Amino acid sequence: MTELIRPAPTEIEAAARVLHEVGLRHHWWSPYEKTYDELGATDPIGKSEFDAIVEAMLLAAAKARKQP
Repeated sequence: MTELIRPAPTEIEAAARVLHEVGLRHHWWSPYEKTYDELGATDPIGKSEFDAIVEAMLLAAAKARKQP
C-alpha cells in the first residue's frame, strides 16, 4: 500500500476557505461574520483547528481514491 501524501498548506487553506464560505451561506454554525482570513488573524488557534479538520477531510478523500 502506498503512503498518502499530506496536502500542502495552500491546498488545506483553499479547501478551508470553501468550507468556511459554504458553512456561512448555509448557517451550519452560529452567525459568524468574519472571513476565513479574518479568523486566521484574530483566532489562530481556531484557524489551526479548522484547518486540521479540513486536512483530515482531504486525507480521507485521498484514501478513498486509492481504495479498489
